[in-house]
Amino acid sequence: MRFPTKYLVVICIAAATSTAASAHDMWLTVHSDGGGSRVAVNYGHPDSRSAPAVEKLLDLDAITSGGTQSLRKGVAAAAIDKSPVVATTPSPEAPRALLAARYDMGFWVKTPDGYRNSNKLNFPDASDSLWSMKFAKTLSGADAPWDKVVGHELEIVPLTNPSTVAAGGVLRVRVLFRGQPLAGVEIERGDGVTPVADKDIPRFTTNSEGIADIPIIKDGPHLLVVDYKSSPSRVPALAASDIHGATLGFSAGSPK
Repeated sequence: MRFPTKYLVVICIAAATSTAASAHDMWLTVHSDGGGSRVAVNYGHPDSRSAPAVEKLLDLDAITSGGTQSLRKGVAAAAIDKSPVVATTPSPEAPRALLAARYDMGFWVKTPDGYRNSNKLNFPDASDSLWSMKFAKTLSGADAPWDKVVGHELEIVPLTNPSTVAAGGVLRVRVLFRGQPLAGVEIERGDGVTPVADKDIPRFTTNSEGIADIPIIKDGPHLLVVDYKSSPSRVPALAASDIHGATLGFSAGSPK
């Protein structure tokens, strides 16, 4: 399936803090034209895009039943549909795979001048400090291993093949944090087409088993987003807490 940037709605769940590091999302799309197919790493929001940094992209993989292929080598800054992205080099065919990426936004501290991209060692008196990590998965084909747990620190895992859930159906997903079900967090659903005001964003809360049922109201591209803040940070000398953001892209009702 293709997830053209202009047709994706990426909606951020407000975290406990609102910073340059926590208030944006990272997601993956596949683009094909006369020059071949590319996988793009997108960052920001549909109406406010930021240029991802190549050096912050830790890995970008295409996962199939046959194994995992790294797509990280050769990625570079690019512009697709007039939006800044980091993209792979063109290939003859689009990958039909579970695409997965990790992106390190680094450390942030809150100072009297606002949030800065630094850590507690440099600003021991900062009123807030955090480490921000982004995780993204996209199913680029109905035959992709949709149920595979890739091991991201925060991860949305479908419990049903999204391509078999048509409009009017329900997609059941589980949210994992460090491999364990995460209860009581909100998953937000974009319809893949129309920007939605914050008050109108559909939200679905995970139960005690980390599971939420996501109603599918139309066929086509979708993106699910979840954010989670954990304290204390894994690196308490550098940050007070960790901010994690995860996305899952798929095309509903598309068995091809």
